[in-house]
Amino acid sequence: MRGWLVVNHFVYSEKFKEIYAMLCASAKGCGAELAIKTPGELLCDTESDFPSPLPDFVLFWDKDIYLARRLELAGVRVFNSSRAIEHCDNKLLTAIDLTGRVRTPRTILAPRTFEGVGYNRTDFLERAADMLGLPFVLKEAHGSFGRQVYLIDTLDTAKRILGTLGYKEFLMQEFVASSRGRDLRVNVVGERAVSAMLRFNKDDFRSNVSIGGQTARYTLTAEQEAAAVTACRAVGADFAGVDLLFGGDGEPIVCEVNSNPHFKSTYLCTGSDMSRDILRYVLDAAGSRA
Repeated sequence: MRGWLVVNHFVYSEKFKEIYAMLCASAKGCGAELAIKTPGELLCDTESDFPSPLPDFVLFWDKDIYLARRLELAGVRVFNSSRAIEHCDNKLLTAIDLTGRVRTPRTILAPRTFEGVGYNRTDFLERAADMLGLPFVLKEAHGSFGRQVYLIDTLDTAKRILGTLGYKEFLMQEFVASSRGRDLRVNVVGERAVSAMLRFNKDDFRSNVSIGGQTARYTLTAEQEAAAVTACRAVGADFAGVDLLFGGDGEPIVCEVNSNPHFKSTYLCTGSDMSRDILRYVLDAAGSRA
């Protein structure tokens, strides 16, 4: 089978290149061909067809949902789908998808503003603080690696952060103190968790490896695996990296769902290569498996 690995046209760091190499190697190991493409290389007007021949599948490792949707309309099976990518990339849409499906921190979606208007009223912050308590967590709708996430300890801090956002969308969440500086990254493919690791950081409320977090092997409970798989299904993803917090009694609380998980850190921690699971799943779903 022939596939395209679609990657961002502008971001191509060593960290990303390692992920792409692992995916391509796993495709080859399954007897499939995976060619790296960027949106710039696939550039064409909306009335034209993509370069021929089209692949049997596309592994979409970018967040260009417009290109992903055009490929779907051209009849190509795209993993993850444009909808799943869009909803994972926007934390507000993720929160809506997860509501009623799994346990999450109590969440408030901020009122929407627009370019040129901004957040010229801050009264809603006081209401949010009354509902969530202090401290609470403020998350920009778009962001990766723990960035664009802030711990709000006072209303003055909230107003200061708000002043830096312009018109960016954001949400506010209950701070789960029992999980401060630690969480689980659970890599899900299809209907099962294929790997998991504990992340912890004694110097920050966030546990992301990219901002200093450390990792350790971890054996999931049945409840934790079920929560991660349900969260992946709720956003419509074929595969994802699901972040779980520890509730006060150890119960799993879903924090985020990542459609393009950076699984290299999990591989280094556990020796489990998620790319192999992804390619096997994709080839099965696309109609063949080597």
